[in-house]
Amino acid sequence: MSFSVLEQLRSAHEDMENIEKAMSLVMMDKHKNVSSAVAVEHALHHLVQTAQAKASTAIDIYQDKDGMRTDDINSLAGQRADKKQGDVWTSFYDKVKEVKDYHRRFTINQGLPELQNAEWFYHRAFEAERTDTLFSGEEDLGKRVDMHEHFTKYINIKKITANRRGKAREALFARMKKKSPDLQPDDPSVDEQFNKEFSELDYIEWLKSFDQFHDIPRYCKYKEKPYTDYLNGIIDYLRGLLLRTQPMVGVEKLEQQFDKEFEERWSDRSIPGWQDPTHKEALFCLPSNRLFNNKSVMESHKTGKQYKKKVDEMQKMSFEDQKKLIDAVNEEDKRIATLESRAAKWHDLLADTITETVQHLQKKQSQTAEEMEADKEDESDVDDDDDGVDVNGSDMEADAEDRPIYNPLNLPLGWDGKPIPFWLYKLHGLGIEYKCEICGNYSYWGRRAFERHFQEWRHAFGMRCLKIPNTSHFKEITKIEDAITLYEKLKKDAEEQTFRPDQDVECEDIQGNVMSQRAFEDLRRQGLV
Repeated sequence: MSFSVLEQLRSAHEDMENIEKAMSLVMMDKHKNVSSAVAVEHALHHLVQTAQAKASTAIDIYQDKDGMRTDDINSLAGQRADKKQGDVWTSFYDKVKEVKDYHRRFTINQGLPELQNAEWFYHRAFEAERTDTLFSGEEDLGKRVDMHEHFTKYINIKKITANRRGKAREALFARMKKKSPDLQPDDPSVDEQFNKEFSELDYIEWLKSFDQFHDIPRYCKYKEKPYTDYLNGIIDYLRGLLLRTQPMVGVEKLEQQFDKEFEERWSDRSIPGWQDPTHKEALFCLPSNRLFNNKSVMESHKTGKQYKKKVDEMQKMSFEDQKKLIDAVNEEDKRIATLESRAAKWHDLLADTITETVQHLQKKQSQTAEEMEADKEDESDVDDDDDGVDVNGSDMEADAEDRPIYNPLNLPLGWDGKPIPFWLYKLHGLGIEYKCEICGNYSYWGRRAFERHFQEWRHAFGMRCLKIPNTSHFKEITKIEDAITLYEKLKKDAEEQTFRPDQDVECEDIQGNVMSQRAFEDLRRQGLV
């Protein structure tokens, strides 16, 4: 490289080509070693940023705002800067001298310059990534989430905790009242039983349901700073986790789409939990701008001097000022709903990671210390196997094994790990999709898999949720409505076939009249037979 602008332009183009080759090498590493997928993503991100910097340099040179590129081109053509007619050869030798002077001054220890080829960029990309310091031990390189801090914030929100305890106590009282109808809500036995049975929400249950914001009462959200901080914390964490695991994702575009969808749903009032504005709630007090839990607290608040003072101030306001108060309430509603909607969207994007976290925690709870240690050893053995090289096999065989399988039709893999023949794919009808609504609209490919799934756990679980026995009568039934209709018909037929003595037993009086047992008993009680 020299001081020449054209040389800098040529070098930028060459570096961009080498960076593209380095990207292909990095992508091959992702296929070879799945465990290093996050490191590969960060290496790719580094290469993309480097390519963008090189492209920006090339664009600046092409724009030629300072005129240096034009001067270099004119110099190659033999034109001098002093507008005098120069000599092409003189310009050539001047450039040679410039190049020699440059390398004489900047060559390290008079050695050869460093060759920046594709391999050089490849190694620099992996040296730049720092995935080991980006994740906590609980996250395991982005495979799982670590949200203990946000869980602690949630259970420490006083209003939500009190509401959860209140609901649990009401359910307990309703259950106890069935056994003891004379039981009163303030009976000490209710509190005693509640203290024995009630258990605080645990981390796993919270992970399963923390996106269900519509279940939280409105009074726990409205103008509650702890709740707002809790939502912002969830959004920042999930957004950051996605950037740490997939740095190539365009987060800004995703957020723009989130906002667009939210505006559409907000205008339609179709967001769960926000169908009605807060100022129309029965327990909302507009003068003091507060939302209460129950009517008694609200009535007590209205007897205070502060409330009466607020009412007097509001009565003195004009209609426009009063409308501004309602608009401020609506803005607060929209702000909280926006945070909830965005947190739910990030949850949906990382649903697989959260599900993996729940399954991992449930597995750890059922394991002994020895089993946990054995799992850790197995994982370390797998990592060692991924990093090892078969020294007995040839390089050609190793490359053939690591090469991606050519499968443009996306055919299923056979026992040997290779795609099955296309004629076999058509013979078994594996291209035909069967959807089962009872299984949660799960898709089954091929008739054989579809018929077999009726006895598998997913379909059995769906039938159990519908409170319908998974018998042979419901084979080939995939619609929930059809299953319920058939179940009702089967119950009706079973009732008709059931032996009922009062209707099925026939009796005969002394005159020879035949009637049912129920009619005969009625007549006998009346003394008519």
